[in-house]
Amino acid sequence: TTRAAGLSGYLQDRHGMLIIEGVSVDNIVRKYGTPLYVMVESEIRKRCRRFKDTFGSEVGLQYAVKCNSNLEILRIVREEGFELDCSSVGEVILGLLADFKPRQMTLTNLYKTAQDIHFVAKIGIQSITADSIEEIEHIAATAKKLKKHIDTVIRVNPMIQMGSYSTRDNKYGIPIGYINRAIDLAVNSPY
Repeated sequence: TTRAAGLSGYLQDRHGMLIIEGVSVDNIVRKYGTPLYVMVESEIRKRCRRFKDTFGSEVGLQYAVKCNSNLEILRIVREEGFELDCSSVGEVILGLLADFKPRQMTLTNLYKTAQDIHFVAKIGIQSITADSIEEIEHIAATAKKLKKHIDTVIRVNPMIQMGSYSTRDNKYGIPIGYINRAIDLAVNSPY
């Protein structure tokens, strides 16, 4: 066997066929057909650990489910100590199926329905990210209805303009000029 060009840690057999974790790719294709995605658990774990080592234990790490919502991938990242950044209620449900606790997940999508907010609040998700004054109002109304505290992250758009770079048209976050109003609304909400 020889090293596969450009693929650190992977080998080729004498015919030039890629070998992944000791298995020839042509054997994998014969068994599963094509197209095919091959996920290497040891590589995923190695990258999770490298990420954790880089940022240290003081930083809470989250895996963005939208990157790959495969239940086995979610199980691996949970075992490696990551929490979840969920972009939909569907991703929250996948997190629950992968044995994450609600407090290990956040909801960060841009457009949340009243049902989305109600569901994640009811199960006790770690936090909901608000991207508008209206979302803070909806979160506050749901919290009051449920008589339950909801941790809310207020995402801020700094409205930066530097040369050709600008966040002014960015759909993420409350424009900085409205942030005092947003904070007052959140702080003055009983839950």
